[in-house]
Amino acid sequence: RSREGMANRKAIEVTEPEVIDIPLLEECIIVTGGEKMAQESKFLPFKQVGWLKLSFKNIVRIENLVGFTGLEKLQLDNNHIRRIENLDHLTNLTWLDLSFNQISEIQGLDQLTKLTDLCLTHNQIKKLEGISTLQDLEIFSCANNEISLTEELQTLRIFPKLRVVNFQNNPVCKDPEYQPVLLAFLKHLKYLDFRLVDDDKVASAKEQYFSDLQQLMIDDAQEAQVKKREQEIAATNKLYQQANMPGVEMLFKTMQAEDMEGEKLKLFPEFQDPLDDFADDFKDAWESFKVNMLDLYHKKQDEKNKFGRNYYGAIEAVDQKSKKMISDHKLLKKRTKQKLEQTCGVSPDERKELLAELRGRTDELKQHLLELEMFQVEQYEDLIMQFEDKFGSIRSKTLDEARVFFEKMRDMQNVYFEKIQERARDLLTKYAAGEVLNLADEAQQVLADKDAFMTGVVTGSHEFKISKIDGKDEEIGKRENANYTETVDKILAEEKERSRTRTDDVLAMVEFMHREIDTL
Repeated sequence: RSREGMANRKAIEVTEPEVIDIPLLEECIIVTGGEKMAQESKFLPFKQVGWLKLSFKNIVRIENLVGFTGLEKLQLDNNHIRRIENLDHLTNLTWLDLSFNQISEIQGLDQLTKLTDLCLTHNQIKKLEGISTLQDLEIFSCANNEISLTEELQTLRIFPKLRVVNFQNNPVCKDPEYQPVLLAFLKHLKYLDFRLVDDDKVASAKEQYFSDLQQLMIDDAQEAQVKKREQEIAATNKLYQQANMPGVEMLFKTMQAEDMEGEKLKLFPEFQDPLDDFADDFKDAWESFKVNMLDLYHKKQDEKNKFGRNYYGAIEAVDQKSKKMISDHKLLKKRTKQKLEQTCGVSPDERKELLAELRGRTDELKQHLLELEMFQVEQYEDLIMQFEDKFGSIRSKTLDEARVFFEKMRDMQNVYFEKIQERARDLLTKYAAGEVLNLADEAQQVLADKDAFMTGVVTGSHEFKISKIDGKDEEIGKRENANYTETVDKILAEEKERSRTRTDDVLAMVEFMHREIDTL
């Protein structure tokens, strides 16, 4: 027995590592539904496979799972895997078993956001990391690893659905706070290390960590407020993008932030009042521009929706007419077939006459359907032309609105520039007369070169800001025209494809009908 056991161990040691290839994958597809379904599993397209069991296969590397986009259950337990990799595309996975491997780091799971059950028992994992995106996680098994810090267990509180955890035989289990931490911080926990959670122990643990839990509640509330604000800002920015005014709200601040020459003006308090006036004027202009652009955007959306209702409503009406014609033809064919199958018999001439009539009516059906399609194409073209006119009119109003706004911006910048020029000259005069005192060294260096100050700083700042205004004006105009062109082109392309498909369907249907007549 001893020699036999040694021989078996030696055989295991020299076993060649298994590569995940097509034969292995076909062998490991699990199909429920009986023996017949199991036999058909080899012929199942990989994208339709829901369960793959690659347990005990001596696998050393996760690879070649590219086609399994619909996979929901994946078992890779009891292998020699050292690294979690090449799983990003399996975004429908809900159950992943990587137990009994040689994994030392949790990684490569970020995209598997549908996971509800993750098993990593019997590995060499030291840290709880790489799972923060798995917000649907309900069951997490990480027993028999090398996790040692109780503080890491608190991070599991970010999972709102986590109800079953298992950390048996980790160094952390020796910490007296191991169970209390999990019971206190995982509010939906039902099973801990295969045992039903005791309500009294939960209450005791929460009392033990009362102050920590209170602080966490405060932190969570603040974080929720920040997150809500970020979501609101993101939603607003998205709306402004759709309404074709991205970055306009921040244009004034962007101009100031990117104006390197204008930074030198901040050394002198004399220039702050004109800047404040400019900021106030911009705010008023922006508010008016925003309201008008959003109104025009909603009008564009309404026009799209109205066109969609009319266009697809007309298609549905034509479909009903076509269905009635086809239904009548099918009834004619049925009656013809009944006559041909009469027990009293039909003479060859009568049969020939009946079939000729049916063929003639089939060709008439083809002609009527194609004429109906041609008539509808003309109607659809009229609808599209009307849409182009109305949508184009709104585009023109949008372009006018943008033109007026950016003209105001240029006027405001010019007024600001004139104020800055006047104050700059006055400041230089006082500086030359020695009337400007207590200036910082940098400010004195700026004023020391009069020409550089007036040309490089004052005029340079003005020209930079005008270029920013012009650039945004041009960007908005191009975007508006591109959006119009893209919208109309898409409608025209869809109508062309619809008409082509419709014509092909009619011709194919009539050809099929003729083949059916040939069999009568």
